[in-house]
Amino acid sequence: MSAALETEYVTIPLDHDNSSAGTYENRFWVNDEFYKPGKPIMVYDVGETDGDTVAQAYLTSTLSFFRGLLEELGAMGIAWEHRYYGESTPAPISYDLPPETYQYLNTKQALADLPYFASNFSRENYPDIDLTPQGTPWIMVGGSYAGIRAALTRYEYPETIFAAFSSSAPVEARINMTMYWDQVYRGMVANGWTNCTQDIRAALDYIDDQLSDEETASSIKQLFFGSGAEINSNGDFTSALTGIYGFFQSYGMSGGTGGLGSFCTYLEVDPETNGSTGPDGLAPLYGGQYVAERWAQWPVFTELVNENMDTNCRSLNESAPLDCDFSKPYGDPSAISWTWQYCTEWGFYQASNDGPHALLSRYQTLEYQQEVCNRQFPSAVVKGLLPPQPLADDVNKALGGWTIRPSNVYFSGGEFDPWRTLSILSTEDIAPQGVQFSTTIPGCGVETSENTVFGYIMENSEHCFDFQSTPTSGKLSRGLFTSAMLEWLPCFGQE
Repeated sequence: MSAALETEYVTIPLDHDNSSAGTYENRFWVNDEFYKPGKPIMVYDVGETDGDTVAQAYLTSTLSFFRGLLEELGAMGIAWEHRYYGESTPAPISYDLPPETYQYLNTKQALADLPYFASNFSRENYPDIDLTPQGTPWIMVGGSYAGIRAALTRYEYPETIFAAFSSSAPVEARINMTMYWDQVYRGMVANGWTNCTQDIRAALDYIDDQLSDEETASSIKQLFFGSGAEINSNGDFTSALTGIYGFFQSYGMSGGTGGLGSFCTYLEVDPETNGSTGPDGLAPLYGGQYVAERWAQWPVFTELVNENMDTNCRSLNESAPLDCDFSKPYGDPSAISWTWQYCTEWGFYQASNDGPHALLSRYQTLEYQQEVCNRQFPSAVVKGLLPPQPLADDVNKALGGWTIRPSNVYFSGGEFDPWRTLSILSTEDIAPQGVQFSTTIPGCGVETSENTVFGYIMENSEHCFDFQSTPTSGKLSRGLFTSAMLEWLPCFGQE
């Protein structure tokens, strides 16, 4: 990795419609080592996290796909931190922050930040070049929520963003995202783990049955996480159980020792033969209780959950007190800000996908997901600043959801990415039907019809796999994007 880039700041209005609301300082980073005058500026949108480490890595690491794009296109690279994340905040983010402070953390205001910045962008070492969007094509790149932003910024501000790469972007706001787990199920089955899905279901049926009685509920909670776990509600306890899926969206059935593949490999061992189980799994032979007990004994599970939930169940950290309370609100600033965004606008409540393919407890309800929001921002609930449920319909009416067809945008997604269910590449029953996904590059400035999307679904892939340098499907996806850029860039200024 090259030397660290200088951190820079720009003053941004908190409210782009009301200058009296004040300002804040927004961080960004620039790498111009490959820049050739006349070539584009490429913005990597960091999304819902602290930007520093991500920015340095994506702009300077030789392993970074984004740095590779800069070199290939002779572009100047900018990494942009989102308002209310990292140091780009009007006040330090914490659980105790007055909820009034969050009134400017919304999609509309955040989308206006980059155009405001771009309109005055210049560099001292290029004094004679107009680096604003009037003189230089700006290309926005983002994945997941940042992919939503890339597509929407091109859609809402075409005079600023000339083109965009939108990877794994759930552009449709929706409260009920139970279909997230249908994708996990499909990925497990496609990779040969139908038996594991059936055993997880059998174990959860047993667990839920135990949770329905107060006395057995305490026992099953302690079975999994030891003394102190019994204080948790059924919702909080079964939320912790979803830790087995924590690495799926980023790594599929990989993910190392804590990955879903490792869990299934551990689970699917027949105690009689010490060999792998058959296609029906363990439960038909040994019952759901046996499978649940084996799950609870997975050697890395408590450690995994402690890391996910910021707890110390079973006192694994001997230098800290026992703490197995899964109801604690988030303390991490980025988690707090993102929780505000999905609780107020986007929804994305990943409750149980009830039915034969359910992978979660029946206690993982939409009501429980709302409870998590209310618990995180109690004073906002009291003051009426947190809506009773996310205003997802309002977001879609204002921004278009999965009906948007901005020109000069390339959409990508993973075959088994849970977030593809709400993306423009969705094939779910709830998504627009009859939409064809085409890898034929549209003409510059030409919007596709409502029945066509310029995009690519990466085979046997999950979330933002084209932002990883190694997967073959990711390389194919990036190749499509660069081919589109080479076709579109010559028409800059002629749209």
